[in-house]
Parts: sequence; structure tokens; C-alpha cells
Amino acid sequence: MVLTVMMVVFTLSLLSLITSIPQHVFAAQPSAPKPIPAQLRDLEWGQLNFLHTTDTHGWLAGHLQEPFYSADWGDYVSFTTRMREKAEAQGQDLLVIDTGDRVEGNGLWDSSDPKGVYVSEILRQQPIDVLTIGNHELYKQYTSEAEFYTTVHNFRGHYLASNVDIIHPITKDAVPFAPRYRKFTTEKQGIRIVAFGFLFDFTMNYNNTIVQRVEDTVEEEWFQEAIRDTNVDLFLVAGHVPVHSKEAEAIFKAIRAVRWDVPIQFFGGHYHIRDYARYDDKAYGLASGRFMETIGFASIDGLSTSTPRFSRKYIDNNLFSFYHHTGLDEQTFPTEHGQNTSQLIQESRSALRLDQVYGCAPRNLWMSSVEYPGENNIYTWLEKEVLPDALKDDRRSGKPAIAIVNTGAIRFDLFKGPFTQDSLYILSPFTSGFRYLKDIPYDKAQLIVEVLNKQTQILGASQHSAHFPRWALAPPEQSAYPHDRVVSDDDIRASFASKVGQTLLSWSSQSHSKPKSLPGYTTKDDGGSDGDDTIHSPISFYRVPNCIQALVSPNSSVAPDTVDLVYIDFIERYITLAAKFASLDIDVPRNSDVYMPSMSMTNLILGWVKDNWKCDTTA
Repeated sequence: MVLTVMMVVFTLSLLSLITSIPQHVFAAQPSAPKPIPAQLRDLEWGQLNFLHTTDTHGWLAGHLQEPFYSADWGDYVSFTTRMREKAEAQGQDLLVIDTGDRVEGNGLWDSSDPKGVYVSEILRQQPIDVLTIGNHELYKQYTSEAEFYTTVHNFRGHYLASNVDIIHPITKDAVPFAPRYRKFTTEKQGIRIVAFGFLFDFTMNYNNTIVQRVEDTVEEEWFQEAIRDTNVDLFLVAGHVPVHSKEAEAIFKAIRAVRWDVPIQFFGGHYHIRDYARYDDKAYGLASGRFMETIGFASIDGLSTSTPRFSRKYIDNNLFSFYHHTGLDEQTFPTEHGQNTSQLIQESRSALRLDQVYGCAPRNLWMSSVEYPGENNIYTWLEKEVLPDALKDDRRSGKPAIAIVNTGAIRFDLFKGPFTQDSLYILSPFTSGFRYLKDIPYDKAQLIVEVLNKQTQILGASQHSAHFPRWALAPPEQSAYPHDRVVSDDDIRASFASKVGQTLLSWSSQSHSKPKSLPGYTTKDDGGSDGDDTIHSPISFYRVPNCIQALVSPNSSVAPDTVDLVYIDFIERYITLAAKFASLDIDVPRNSDVYMPSMSMTNLILGWVKDNWKCDTTA
């Protein structure tokens, strides 16, 4: 009840802010770079059209250092409004979809207390026809209960949870997180739709929620009845599920076993990539990237025919693209509601002091756009500079340690220039702390790291593999390409975003009479290579290990006999299994202890930046 009251009070204060916003506000955030003109492909409209977001992770202010993704949620509100108007003028329908992971990953979410209240109010400014839950909404009790009380309520009847339950905070009974499915009819075309909202087979949720396996859910009576409805023109499956996955395949097969000819439109996510899947001639799935870089567009035409036409485009999230696809300009595009939402974002960022500067990064640091190890690789920076210098527990003074951090703990690149409150949470938003095992033989500690990095097939082949998904260690976008699948750099690059940063900012002042191709998304998917609305040149993509390690030692020139094995607590289950393969006879959870109490990865980085990256005030 305390949580609910806090949410209500905070929401009322934000609502009063919205109503007081002046009407002359411009779109996008004031510090966002102007979009860069580029060659664009047009959208293919149909009877039924969709706009789709997924894995936004709090990036509702857009990308304040990247011109191709600089539009904010207010611009998106205007965009959906104008696109609906365009569809209706053409006698067509347009639906808005979101498939989860709206939390963790940006200061707009992570800096507030309680977390997420600004994001929740900003998010609800956008009418969404179908939305569902992601795994990040379920890691912590607070997050799932806030989602249950706030977001499900804000989108009542539109929020779907086909395979997720929650232990009700008051009654303590297991209840559906949200309705299992929804049936509705579109306004213009009268298309009858049955919609579902799935989460992949997630096992790392907090114990106040229950995620049922997708394969089991599709056998339940309610689902079987829903897919047997004969008065349906389209099945819409919105899910925080990769579109190429066993879960998507299970849903497709379950529907096709009963309804072999009804079109199916899937919307997915989780892997943070642009992707399009063809299941058969009447069933396709769209995944629309991450972090408000991409607005997915899908359309279906000829729904009642034997050969419906499915189409997709990945729209770069910037005003240049928005103007082009709506046929409007700077004066005619913005809506009052969109402008007010942009102002709400600006006021929220100001209240959270997200532009507070803690230091200045001397260079760009990349996750995957440069080779690891390397001077400009962010993981090399962590293991060579940050961890050896900052990871020290006074209680273990003088004792050497090996620190293990999974690469998925870092979420984004770091650009040269001011390191702000926002930069901190964009870089690493998680609250995970550190644990350690004392006096571990040095060679055994090294072997554990080797198992985690080079022997993941051992983990995958173990009897516990369902509880050890690989994506939990490496960044999600890399996990889209399993280690046991031969994939070229071109294949990976095709679905991965560029992080061109400062190089684009300087180009914006050049002549735009003939827009040139600049690095960015160059997606190849089941629909071909024409899915990106913006024609980019390809970028490089390099794999990173599952985990990095750093030797923290008072005498780094001599290999120690034993070390404290320090690790992020999030990966303890992996450490436990790897220890067995390393023949380390120890009960990890029982014998581990907290290292540097109250210290998280986020705060560790912040402390190091304050001490080492001073800003040059003379420049």
C-alpha cells in the first residue's frame, strides 16, 4: 500500500506539470543533435499497419549524442498520431505495439526514487493498442509490483500477459499479471483480431512472479479455445520473445495445428536486434531493435485473400525519417500532445539532474565496434584500469584477487566528452553487487574464467542448461548468434546498430544536397536486405567474451598462489556450475561472502571516473 500511495502522489505531481507546459515548446530534447538527411526507402502501406517498439529500457529522451536516433518519446507520440491520420485518410488501420523491457538502462528510469516513476508517466502519454511484459520487469519484486500497479493499470485492457502470473501483493494469491488475450475489431477495415502477449521461457525472475513455459501455455484450455474462434481475421502475437526462437515456433505450430490458413503477425524482442522471420506464407514476425533506435513498421494487405502481402521497415528514430514518412515538416508535424510529452521529458531529466557532470571521458570506448582487447574497447578499459584500481575491500587488504564481470553488465558505448549522471546509468544500470570466495588456488580461478568463456557448450550441454541461458552473460545482441552456429561478421553486422557518435555530429554542418551513406544499420533478414528505411553503409562488429577478468594484486608482477575470486553476484549460478567443471570442491553460495559491502558496479565506475577523469576547464 505504501508503494501505491507513493505512485499516486508522484503521478499527480507529474500530471500537474503536464497541464502547465507552455504551448510553444519544440519537439525533441534541447541537447539532442539535429537529424542528418539521408537516403530513405518508403513504407509499404496495407489494409492493416503497425508501429512497434521493444527493449526501450528507459531511453524515452532519445539518443542525445547520436543524430540518427535523436527523436524522443514525444516525437514518437506525434509520429503515431500523424501516421494514424494518414492511415485513416486512406481508409486503413494502424495499431501501436510494444513488447516489453521498458525498464533499466537509462538515467530517466534508474535515477528516480522510487525507480521508474518518471518513465511510467511519460510512457502512458502514448496510446498503445497491445503491449506486454519483458524479463527486466521481473528481476526485482519492486519492479514487477510497480509494473502490476502502474503500467498494467495505465494500459488497462491493452496490456497482455499470456504466460506470466504474479503473487498478488495483498491477497498473496497467484493471479494473471494481466489479461491472457484480447479480441477486438479495427475501426476502419473491421478486421477481427485475437491478440496474445507472451514472455520467453524466463527463469531468473524474482519469486513473486511465475513464468510458465510457452510450450505448456499453448496447451491450456483458454488458449486452445481462443485459437478456435472462427470469427477472426488475424492472430496477433506480441511477445518479449526473439522472432527466431523455439518459443515463437511453438506458438506458430500451436495455431497452425488448428487454424492452418489464418494470417499471423508476430512482434518480438529481447535480442536487441532488427530481425524479421518468415514462418510460412501467411505468418511473419518483426523485432524492432533496442533503446529507441528503431521504430518498426509492418503492414498486411489482402488479408482475406489466399496470398496476403506482408511488409516491414525499420525506421531510424529521428525527425528526418518522421517528416519523410508522414509527408510533413517541422511546422506541420508536431502535435500539441507530443510537444507536451517532450517538455515533460525535459523537466523530468532536469529534476533528476541527468546532465550533472562527474568527469570527462578522454576517448570513445566501444563495446563491439572495435576489437577486444584494444585500447578503445570498453571491456579492456574495465579490466585494465577500472577494476584493478577501484575494486578493493579493506577487510581483505593485501590479498590478491581475480575479479570476474560478465560483459552483459555493460549495456552501451561511452562517448568522448562529459560523463554525466545519465552516462553512468546508460553504461551500467544494474544494482548487482560483488561477492567473493576466499583463498582459491590461482590456477582454479583461471580455469573458472576459461570455462565461462571458452567452454560454454559444457554449460549448455549440462542437465541444468535450461537454468543457464547464454544470453545472461554476454550482451543480448551478441546472444542472437550462438557460438555453435557459424556466423560471418557480415551476418552479425547486418542486425547490429552502429555507434558512430561524434563523427556524425561534425558532418551535420555539410551540404545536404546529396545525402551520403553513413554507417548504421544494414539489416539482412528473412525479407531480404531492403528493410532499413535509412540507407546506411555497414559497420564492423566484433565478438566479446562472456566474461572479462582482472587481476587485483599488490604485486602484479608475480602470480599469486591463491586469490580471492570476486564476481558480480548476478552470475553466481554460473560461477557455481563452472567451479564444478574446474574441479573446485566448494559450495559456492554457502562459502561466498559480500565483497565491498553496498558497492555496485555502477557506483564502482562512478567513483573511478570522479578520481581519474577530470574535465579540462581551460579548453
